[in-house]
Amino acid sequence: MKFTERDIKVAIVAAIVAFAVAVIMLDMKGYIKHVTEDDANVIENFKLLSVDVKSTTKVSPKSSNKEAFCVDGYLLVRPQKNKSGTAVAGILVDDKNRAIACSTDLPAPGK
Repeated sequence: MKFTERDIKVAIVAAIVAFAVAVIMLDMKGYIKHVTEDDANVIENFKLLSVDVKSTTKVSPKSSNKEAFCVDGYLLVRPQKNKSGTAVAGILVDDKNRAIACSTDLPAPGK
Protein backbone atom coordinates (compact mmCIF):
# COMPACT_ATOMS: atom_id res chain seq x y z
CA MET A 1 0.00 0.00 0.00
CA LYS A 2 1.42 3.33 -1.01
CA PHE A 3 0.61 6.54 0.85
CA THR A 4 0.21 9.78 -1.00
CA GLU A 5 1.55 13.06 0.22
CA ARG A 6 -1.98 14.14 1.10
CA ASP A 7 -2.50 11.02 3.26
CA ILE A 8 0.70 11.73 5.19
CA LYS A 9 -0.31 15.37 5.81
CA VAL A 10 -3.78 14.29 7.00
CA ALA A 11 -2.24 11.73 9.36
CA ILE A 12 0.15 14.33 10.84
CA VAL A 13 -2.63 16.87 11.35
CA ALA A 14 -4.87 14.18 12.89
CA ALA A 15 -2.09 13.15 15.30
CA ILE A 16 -1.52 16.77 16.39
CA VAL A 17 -5.25 17.34 16.89
CA ALA A 18 -5.59 14.07 18.85
CA PHE A 19 -2.69 15.06 21.11
CA ALA A 20 -4.19 18.52 21.74
CA VAL A 21 -7.62 17.04 22.52
CA ALA A 22 -6.05 14.51 24.91
CA VAL A 23 -4.18 17.25 26.79
CA ILE A 24 -7.29 19.43 26.99
CA MET A 25 -9.40 16.53 28.29
CA LEU A 26 -6.78 15.54 30.89
CA ASP A 27 -6.67 19.16 32.06
CA MET A 28 -10.46 19.42 32.25
CA LYS A 29 -10.69 16.22 34.31
CA GLY A 30 -8.03 17.48 36.74
CA TYR A 31 -5.23 15.04 35.90
CA ILE A 32 -2.84 17.86 35.02
CA LYS A 33 -1.83 19.87 38.08
CA HIS A 34 -0.90 23.53 37.58
CA VAL A 35 1.51 25.33 39.90
CA THR A 36 -0.02 28.14 41.93
CA GLU A 37 1.37 30.70 44.36
CA ASP A 38 0.33 28.40 47.22
CA ASP A 39 2.64 25.67 45.91
CA ALA A 40 5.81 27.74 46.39
CA ASN A 41 8.76 26.09 48.11
CA VAL A 42 9.10 28.74 50.81
CA ILE A 43 6.47 27.90 53.37
CA GLU A 44 7.37 30.32 56.14
CA ASN A 45 10.16 32.68 57.13
CA PHE A 46 11.78 32.46 60.54
CA LYS A 47 14.00 34.84 62.45
CA LEU A 48 16.77 34.13 64.90
CA LEU A 49 16.70 35.72 68.35
CA SER A 50 20.10 35.83 69.97
CA VAL A 51 20.35 34.31 73.42
CA ASP A 52 22.73 36.04 75.77
CA VAL A 53 23.57 34.90 79.28
CA LYS A 54 23.45 38.47 80.63
CA SER A 55 20.10 39.53 79.16
CA THR A 56 16.65 38.07 78.76
CA THR A 57 14.86 37.45 75.48
CA LYS A 58 11.09 37.78 75.45
CA VAL A 59 9.00 35.49 73.28
CA SER A 60 5.25 35.04 72.93
CA PRO A 61 3.67 32.50 75.28
CA LYS A 62 1.45 31.29 72.43
CA SER A 63 2.47 28.13 70.60
CA SER A 64 3.69 28.42 67.01
CA ASN A 65 2.10 25.01 66.25
CA LYS A 66 5.41 23.92 64.77
CA GLU A 67 8.00 21.51 66.09
CA ALA A 68 11.62 21.02 65.13
CA PHE A 69 13.61 17.80 65.26
CA CYS A 70 16.98 16.52 64.17
CA VAL A 71 17.32 13.90 61.42
CA ASP A 72 20.68 12.83 59.98
CA GLY A 73 22.30 15.96 61.39
CA TYR A 74 19.83 18.45 59.86
CA LEU A 75 17.06 20.47 61.50
CA LEU A 76 13.58 19.73 60.17
CA VAL A 77 10.35 21.58 61.00
CA ARG A 78 6.79 20.28 60.78
CA PRO A 79 3.35 21.35 62.04
CA GLN A 80 2.34 19.99 65.45
CA LYS A 81 -1.37 19.81 64.68
CA ASN A 82 -1.59 17.77 61.49
CA LYS A 83 -5.34 17.17 61.09
CA SER A 84 -5.24 16.33 57.38
CA GLY A 85 -2.31 13.92 57.62
CA THR A 86 -0.76 15.44 54.49
CA ALA A 87 1.66 17.92 56.07
CA VAL A 88 5.28 16.89 55.77
CA ALA A 89 8.44 18.05 57.45
CA GLY A 90 10.64 20.59 55.72
CA ILE A 91 14.35 21.14 56.12
CA LEU A 92 15.34 24.47 57.63
CA VAL A 93 17.77 26.46 55.46
CA ASP A 94 19.41 29.88 55.63
CA ASP A 95 19.00 32.70 53.10
CA LYS A 96 21.57 31.04 50.79
CA ASN A 97 19.67 27.72 50.81
CA ARG A 98 22.24 25.97 53.04
CA ALA A 99 20.82 23.40 55.44
CA ILE A 100 20.92 24.15 59.17
CA ALA A 101 22.86 21.44 60.97
CA CYS A 102 21.80 20.17 64.39
CA SER A 103 23.29 18.06 67.14
CA THR A 104 22.06 16.71 70.45
CA ASP A 105 25.60 16.95 71.89
CA LEU A 106 25.92 20.75 71.87
CA PRO A 107 26.58 22.40 75.27
CA ALA A 108 24.27 25.10 76.57
CA PRO A 109 25.35 28.71 75.85
CA GLY A 110 27.78 30.13 78.40
CA LYS A 111 29.15 26.76 79.55
